[in-house]
Amino acid sequence: MNSTSTAAGLLAAALLAAPPPRRRLMAPESRRRIASTAGWTVVLLATAFIVSASPTVAVAAGLVTAAILRRRRRRIRDCRRRSEGEAMTTALDVLVGELRVGAHPLQAFAIAAAESPGKAGESLRAVVTRAQLGADVAAGLRASSADSSVPAYWDRLAVCWELAVRHGLAMSTLMLAAHRDIVGRRRYADQVHAGLAGTRATATILATLPFLGLTLGELIGARPVRFLLSGGGGGWLLVVGVGLVGIGVAWSDRIIDRLTP
Repeated sequence: MNSTSTAAGLLAAALLAAPPPRRRLMAPESRRRIASTAGWTVVLLATAFIVSASPTVAVAAGLVTAAILRRRRRRIRDCRRRSEGEAMTTALDVLVGELRVGAHPLQAFAIAAAESPGKAGESLRAVVTRAQLGADVAAGLRASSADSSVPAYWDRLAVCWELAVRHGLAMSTLMLAAHRDIVGRRRYADQVHAGLAGTRATATILATLPFLGLTLGELIGARPVRFLLSGGGGGWLLVVGVGLVGIGVAWSDRIIDRLTP
């Protein structure tokens, strides 16, 4: 049981400290499949461990699993936000270029949709289809923001479209302004994300220190794992300790999310 518990602790620490998949080397679909596989693997390992453990150990293992899965979902969400932001920037590059050479706005949107990957391209194609059926383009753009990870970008496009239609302003000029605004937002978000790298690393290191302490205690013969798995006072200390680590991780993530645009 000691070796199993130590292995579980090391696995949890490794998963908490593991960096997200490198975006430049894998497609978004591949990243999602890998993240999903890793999440289910953790769930299966935790289930097998819980079945053979005491009640307090089962509660602690459940808390660790919940923290790991929450952190994985957060990383997937951040990767999706950056990926969709990049796709939106590419789409607006094409859109502004087509409008400048005199293309009809709907045709420009259709070309931008064809050149844009992932969710951004699908949303733009849906907007073009709605417009061809006689629906309001601005309403379609706002509808696309409902399930988008960057809703502010779609709202900006909707506002620019409404201004062009209501006041007869040049569509290319307004879309260029929207493009500059979105590029500025992304640049600022990237700067904030890079500036918080040290904070995120510190939070991760602090979260893994208890597991490192348990490992060192086992190496010097103090046998802290046996005490924590023995039930009674040790079991309750295990639950409280794991709970406090989970609360600390969740609180640090909340603070970082509030600072990230």
